Amino acid sequence: MTQRSTTPDWLGWLPPRLVVLDVETTGLGDRDRMVSFGAVALATRSLLDPRPALTCHHLIFDPRRASHPRAEAVHGYDDWLLRHQEPAAAHLGTLTDLLADTDLIVAHNAAFDLGFLNREFAAAGRPAVAGRVYCTMEAYRRRGEAGSASLDAVCRRVGVGRTAHRHGALEDAWLALRVYLWLQACPVAVARPTIGPPTNLRAPPPRPDGALPPRVPA
Repeated sequence: MTQRSTTPDWLGWLPPRLVVLDVETTGLGDRDRMVSFGAVALATRSLLDPRPALTCHHLIFDPRRASHPRAEAVHGYDDWLLRHQEPAAAHLGTLTDLLADTDLIVAHNAAFDLGFLNREFAAAGRPAVAGRVYCTMEAYRRRGEAGSASLDAVCRRVGVGRTAHRHGALEDAWLALRVYLWLQACPVAVARPTIGPPTNLRAPPPRPDGALPPRVPA
């Protein structure tokens, strides 16, 4: 029997298909909204190939409110840019299809990411995300690891990191994928995908001088 035809133990306990996601937001409050969405979809059988097949999704939205300054410092999207993007509601059908076509949804601090995603679904009159969910932060804590369970801290433990100081939803989704595979004892180091701007990014017009006019409540 050849090595290629032998199924490794770790592949046996992975789901056939998984989607790892991350969101960036205007803040942490009950009225805050989603600013960007990143996801990496993986057919786990392809982990046996020289270059596993990843399908990446990266979107940006007008949250219809200004970001908290600390949140803006994290994601890097200013209010002028965000005012000229499409609302999340324009893409919820795509996100529904993506998450329905998977065996497992993975996120680091899944309650946070899915909480904001479901807030957008509820605002559009759509049902909440259904399906199995795996939280890498909770799984890491269950291992009894010492120290912080933040994504950055866990990635240092795994031996990977982001390319820039600011957080991007697509890169964080890939980092969470690396953490998930490490937690599953999968030895495959999935290469970082090309991290470009969101695919639906609209270039804003020149920014006016002075303070921006107040947003009109949605």
